[in-house]
Amino acid sequence: MNQPTRHEISDSRKVLYYGGMALSVVGLLTFLSLFVMFPNPLDGPGGFGNGMGSFAGRGIAGMAMMIAGRALQTAGKRGLAGAGLVLDPERARKDVEPWSRMAGGIVGDALGEVDLAKHTGQGAHSESAVVKVRCRNCQALNDETARFCDQCGKEI
Repeated sequence: MNQPTRHEISDSRKVLYYGGMALSVVGLLTFLSLFVMFPNPLDGPGGFGNGMGSFAGRGIAGMAMMIAGRALQTAGKRGLAGAGLVLDPERARKDVEPWSRMAGGIVGDALGEVDLAKHTGQGAHSESAVVKVRCRNCQALNDETARFCDQCGKEI
């Protein structure tokens, strides 16, 4: 198997993920087979015997395969440490790095479109921020410390 770069998911994790997906599908089909009657030659004459043990067994086995498949998918997607199967915070951080980088990239793109994020250090609470007050009479913007409107001369 080739070594993945920092931003790729390893082949073994991909196999684990897709194997879990296949197991989940087989489990679902096994579970859904409860609703379809198949003749079983081992049930005796006619083929539709009592067979309640196999009936319940198929349902339980199908559910167990779906649960196990989902657990394998989670381990493949997040890695063993990222899924919580191995308690190692450093390894967990490395395992979920592609998803956290993707989420951070999306947030970074959104923040890049905001003017306040482009001008770091000049937020609303900064010393260089200018506050303007709107005149009630003419709607002109005036300095915060102005007592009279620069436009119409009325008191603010």
